[in-house]
Amino acid sequence: MIEGVRASSLGTQPIGEVAEIADGVYQLKLPVPLPLRFISVYLIEGDDGWTVVDTGFDYSQTYEVWEAAAATLGIDFEEDIQRIVVTHFHPDHLGAARWLQERSGAPVLMLEDEISFSRRLWNAEDGPEPFIEHLVRHGMPRETAVEASSALRSGLALPEVLTPLKAGEKLSVGGGFVRVVHAPGHADHQLVLHDEERRILYAADHILLKITPNIGLWPENLPHPLARYLESLEGLRGLNVNLVLPGHGPVFHDLDGRIDELMNHHDERLELMRTVIEDEPKTAFEVSAAVFRKDLSIYELCFALAETLAHLDYLELTGRAERTEDGKIFFRAV
Repeated sequence: MIEGVRASSLGTQPIGEVAEIADGVYQLKLPVPLPLRFISVYLIEGDDGWTVVDTGFDYSQTYEVWEAAAATLGIDFEEDIQRIVVTHFHPDHLGAARWLQERSGAPVLMLEDEISFSRRLWNAEDGPEPFIEHLVRHGMPRETAVEASSALRSGLALPEVLTPLKAGEKLSVGGGFVRVVHAPGHADHQLVLHDEERRILYAADHILLKITPNIGLWPENLPHPLARYLESLEGLRGLNVNLVLPGHGPVFHDLDGRIDELMNHHDERLELMRTVIEDEPKTAFEVSAAVFRKDLSIYELCFALAETLAHLDYLELTGRAERTEDGKIFFRAV
């Protein structure tokens, strides 16, 4: 049996606790009301104060844990937090940014395109119907789609001020510098941070261990998210890194090994989905029902559909499937 990439012995503290995982770098595990159970956010100590990477979900348990962690580390919110970097728009990463900015007065930094995207998505005025119609066109029953829209698109209070970053930009963090790297796939304008001197990658949801990042096609996505994700993974191969700090799951060390595993996973998933549509055209919802387990929550059901759709889109892009539309959208292997 081939041994997969192993988890590090670092970052094994329980959910709700903070631990130092490199010199001046701390991981705080914040609870989230999702199957993932927690998000890891990172606090980096520097001469000019603390840098925070990601913020957690917008609910009371997040704020209780933040307050306890700050007390543990001797952080004064108003005096010590200098900047807050948010890797992407998802509510477990961006959700508590407004609260943290109000407590600290620190700027919240995101990639420039992610700022405009977040404002469009979370302040949308066109109501739930476009999202519902997207789900229905891809085979989800309307009643389920209405429930899904309520669960996933309930809005989010954004920070008053968001400060733009550009890919390739360097930030002064923790007595050194981190480089901002655009890492699309899980989100169109997600960023990761590379600390070349300390050989650390703050990997957000781009590269996870034990689970694979959700690469989904949503109605607001740029085209072909899986193609852009796979290209981005290849672009990180050989990066000078020996510590990978993800947004979820274990810390690990073998970046290239995990990239290989993720590439293989998507090859296998593409082939599996192609076999499902070999005999007759199917909707993405039908394919997802054949590929994923049956006991999914409404939240998981939507992410399974989006991930299935991203893979079917890639099969079409690479000439292995075609789509037809007759009220609903169907895919068939070619």
